[in-house]
Amino acid sequence: MNALATRAGKDIKNIKEMAAILATYPAPDEWTLGQKKQAIQFAALLDAAQKMIAAANLAGIDYQAEKQKFLENAGRTQSVHTRIAYKAGLDRLDTWAATKKINVLELTPAQADDFIYSLKGSASASVRLNVAAASSFFTWVHRRHTAIDNPFRGTKARPAKKAERETVIPSASEVEIMIRELPAYEAAAVAVMAYRGLRAGILPTLSIIGDRFFGHSKGKDVSGAIPPMVLDTIKAAKLPLRKPFGEVLPNTLEKRIVRAIAKLHKSGKIQAVYSCHDLRHFFAVTEYQKDKDIHLVSKLLGHASILVTENYLRGLGEVE
Repeated sequence: MNALATRAGKDIKNIKEMAAILATYPAPDEWTLGQKKQAIQFAALLDAAQKMIAAANLAGIDYQAEKQKFLENAGRTQSVHTRIAYKAGLDRLDTWAATKKINVLELTPAQADDFIYSLKGSASASVRLNVAAASSFFTWVHRRHTAIDNPFRGTKARPAKKAERETVIPSASEVEIMIRELPAYEAAAVAVMAYRGLRAGILPTLSIIGDRFFGHSKGKDVSGAIPPMVLDTIKAAKLPLRKPFGEVLPNTLEKRIVRAIAKLHKSGKIQAVYSCHDLRHFFAVTEYQKDKDIHLVSKLLGHASILVTENYLRGLGEVE
């Protein structure tokens, strides 16, 4: 890096000298052949110096260290889900760049587009998530090292976002069927989400002491009362109360639950393949319909504000 900086410094000195000479030249349309040649040399020297300076700046950046620091602080809420998704996206970028013998930090907009095109064949949502991970990383690095620009900004290669899946909410009888007929582990998870409204992401951190639960969700510690029916389902599954769903990655756990629900749907016992968040929707609607107490619902869902809860219930067709 020192050698690069020294060479760049010499080039800058030469550039200043040539700039002083060019300042004495007449208007460009009056240049002699010799002056034109000298101007071309100046432009080439300036371009070389700029590239040298950029290389010197990049040489001083530890990519792996920056990547690790980014992942440790991924997302505003530092969610485990976000960290896992960002790592997967950056790992795919690393693999692609290695096959092309490209330094990730030197990625150009054209190369960023080529990386996105290489993801064709994957689900659009997956591609968009990978691009979001890479773009977020470059934006983050730019704030720390201004020599790095975000080559993914403004890309048109990213697939268009498809219309969101229509919201479906299971009925009370369907929730009962799921808890009754799913394997004990999955049934307990469904009970936690449908009868207490907790997100799937909290399950690996969930701990129950007495009639209260404790866990970590969306970057913050959460706790509250655990309904008796939920506690009974967990006990019936013979899961340890201190860590009923521990030692499983959030994404793995969520897929496991949805696969089990899909089997019930295939057998015709429920109307749809409900997602984990559909179970949270069931809880929100059920609680709101009891006495229309949006403040209580907001508190139970752990929303940051009543406005978030209003928008949430509006999306579920419960408020205008």
